[in-house]
Parts: sequence; C-alpha cells; structure tokens
Amino acid sequence: MLKERVRAIQKAFILKILSRGMEKNTLARLSKSLEVPEKRILNESVNLYIDSELRNTSAEILKIKQQFKVTSPEELRARISSGKIAEHPAWEHLIYWENLNKRIKVVHHWMQKLPISV
Repeated sequence: MLKERVRAIQKAFILKILSRGMEKNTLARLSKSLEVPEKRILNESVNLYIDSELRNTSAEILKIKQQFKVTSPEELRARISSGKIAEHPAWEHLIYWENLNKRIKVVHHWMQKLPISV
C-alpha cells in the first residue's frame, strides 16, 4: 500500500512538471538538483506513466467484469445477445471493454520497447 502511495505521489509530481510544459532547462535543473541523470528521470517518468495506464485500464476492465458478472467480452456479448443482460448500457460497456483491451495491447507493446529503470 505504501509503495502504491509513493508511486501516486511520484506520478502526480511528474505530471505536474510535464503539464507545465517541461523544457529542457527545467529537466536539466531537476537533474542537477537531484544529482540524477536526465535520461533516468525521463525513463522512470515514462515507465511510471505506462505502468499507471496498465493499472488504470485493468481496473476499468475489472469493474465491467464485476458489474455484469462475466469473465470476457465474448461472454458479455453472448449474454446481451441471448437477452440475459439488458442491451443498455451493456453494449456501451462492451465497446468500452474492447477499446480497453486494445489499449492494454498498446501498453504491453511499449513496455517491451522501453528501457526498464531501476
């Protein structure tokens, strides 16, 4: 739990810096102040963001699974088609779930491409 809280604080700090349009000199000053290489700050920031996207996307999928008591988009589609689950709002949730699955694939792709920071 503490580790998740630390990550949330780190993410908030990073997003605050990035939302201000972090310029190269800001990154350089941060790097110098913390005595951490710029590349490491950037790598860890991107890795933290990607990790957060995966967690958030997975949490959204879990909500849908729990709401409709299903384990897959295919099962939800079958229950909607058979009339066991009302079409509205289930169809919207199904489409959202399918889009979340696509997002997870993109995140996994980038997780493999990006350097892992320690």
